[in-house]
Amino acid sequence: MASITRRRGSEIWTAFFRDENGRQHCRSTETTDRKLALKIADSFEAGAQKRRTLAQLQRVLAQMHELVNGEPVNTSTVRAFISEWLEGRAPEIATPTSEFYKGSAEKFISFLGERADAPLASITKRDLVDYRNLLAKSLAPRTVNHRIKFLKMLFKTARRDSLIHDDPSEFVEPVLVFSEFR
Repeated sequence: MASITRRRGSEIWTAFFRDENGRQHCRSTETTDRKLALKIADSFEAGAQKRRTLAQLQRVLAQMHELVNGEPVNTSTVRAFISEWLEGRAPEIATPTSEFYKGSAEKFISFLGERADAPLASITKRDLVDYRNLLAKSLAPRTVNHRIKFLKMLFKTARRDSLIHDDPSEFVEPVLVFSEFR
């Protein structure tokens, strides 16, 4: 059974709980409310008692976030986020730029297929590298790099807005552009 205690000189409650192997763990609950700390400790233990998939753990964490903060976790889908981003940018940019963004967004969503309706955080660097490599087979290097730059803007905004923790596009390198001999 999970328990809580306060460390000497601290008002924050610390949870103690056991995993499925009986090993004890200690984690801060980040709260001074005793009842809430007990609920968090019980959630920690419930999560640690069973082997869980990443999706199940994310669900438990989302429930804990809502319990602690009183508001649900924002889990925007790729398609929804891109649509909102395009709407927000439309008044700020010229029409040709807007058309380029829309076309690039449609191609990326098409590449993702059903995964476009998955949470934004499910997109990985590997997905972006695969997309870049697919584009490189049929487009000029500068065009490919331009489309990747568009994706980098999207994911940078998502990270800035705390919709994702890590930016999967951060370390995606551009394709090499061969310059003609002079």
